[in-house]
Amino acid sequence: MAELEDALGLGPSGATRGGSNPLTRISMSVAAEITSQVEGRVDLAVAVSEDAVVQAYDQALERLARGVKVPGFRQGKVPKSVVMSRYGRPVIVNEMIKVSLIEWYEQAVGEMGLRPIDDPDLAIDDVPESGELRFTASVAVRPQATLGKIDGIEVGKDEPEVPEGAVDAEIERVRLRAARMAPVDRPAQQGDFLVVDFDGAVDGISLASASARDYVVELGSERLIAGFDEKLRGSSVGDQVTIEVTYDPTDTRAELQGKTVVYTARVKHVQERVLPELDDDFAAENSEFDTLAELTADITARLEVAAQARVDELFRRRVLDAVVKETTVEVPEVMVQRRIGTILTQTASSLPSGVTFDTYLRATGRTIEQAAEELRPDAEMAIRRELAVEAVCEQQKITVSDDDVNAQIREDAEKVGRDVDALLAEVLAEGAFERLRDDIRLGRAVQYLIDNAVPISMEQAEARERLWTPEEEKVAPDAKLWKPGDAK
Repeated sequence: MAELEDALGLGPSGATRGGSNPLTRISMSVAAEITSQVEGRVDLAVAVSEDAVVQAYDQALERLARGVKVPGFRQGKVPKSVVMSRYGRPVIVNEMIKVSLIEWYEQAVGEMGLRPIDDPDLAIDDVPESGELRFTASVAVRPQATLGKIDGIEVGKDEPEVPEGAVDAEIERVRLRAARMAPVDRPAQQGDFLVVDFDGAVDGISLASASARDYVVELGSERLIAGFDEKLRGSSVGDQVTIEVTYDPTDTRAELQGKTVVYTARVKHVQERVLPELDDDFAAENSEFDTLAELTADITARLEVAAQARVDELFRRRVLDAVVKETTVEVPEVMVQRRIGTILTQTASSLPSGVTFDTYLRATGRTIEQAAEELRPDAEMAIRRELAVEAVCEQQKITVSDDDVNAQIREDAEKVGRDVDALLAEVLAEGAFERLRDDIRLGRAVQYLIDNAVPISMEQAEARERLWTPEEEKVAPDAKLWKPGDAK
């Protein structure tokens, strides 16, 4: 991802693409120079080549020719000469600047390796009829984190442990999947499965959206309409039950908003779940193993792997947080606000169909401002982690070659059973090749931190936390208080 580049964007090596000045970059289209670099803001002077300006001008003229309506010509077929004489150079220049200026700016910051975190301030005084076009840009860029200690940091690490009863619970899940249903001649009870028809009506008028046939209800699951479980418990085949439900005025189904619906349910079948015996036959019929002992051993091994993965992930997070503690960086407010906006957008897009973000906020009793403020600490911490890892990439000169990226694409294709060439073409078409390179670079930096951290027991880590006193707390001048990092 883009966040892994150098915060001020001069590139890991500081090499240039034209000239020896590391603050100047030249390409075929633009020549860019950093004129000022103060407190996380960079000012650029950009010169666009005459050839690039002429090309952009012609493209602007073509766009106008396709879009304007001129009497005597079909839309899209107006000759360029007619557009020129009718609108004049200023209109065409304005169309060119509207589209091409931001493209030239993006090319300039790309050439310089800058990492903007906000929209730029662009200024252009004049567009000459010939020669280069010059403009200035001022933009906030990602801050540079200053690393502290990153090698030999002692971090608490749990011992992997499979929770008590987890193996039995997993076997029971396999057993439940293998269960069969058997009809019972008794009133329905908790855990039974009922097959019902139900119809809903408002003021005696049936609602098609509130009716169903052969609907399966598991008593105790509370998956049907609220209150139905209780009404159906104790019923028998042929019984009919009635329940009234008043819906909230903000319900996502317009036909039910604020309405009281009278439901009538008819019980057609009552069935109980019959579980198979736990023996070798059960294992052979419901797994790849011949015996129950083999199945149990496999489940145990998989749970142990999952437990180790949880421990490793927690350790990874603790290592990153320990590095962040040792890192100095000022996180710009604009980065926090944009990260919060991203999280809110992701939350909104993940809501169930028909549930609006406003409905979600009302259900949680929060305003958009309150939700954003609650996200602030996590958003800021996530940015601090990214900036710290970026700094590790630079300090350790971590690089990723094209061959490394291709190897990762090949590995990903094999995992999901896709054609390697097809996936590579897709990655290139979506412009994701460089993002993947950055992801790999980030992963290598994180792995470096993990490899160079020193795991200690959680008991040791917790004891140190209890002994440590923050600097802002008052300690007697002659006090000799042990702190993390002191000699043991």
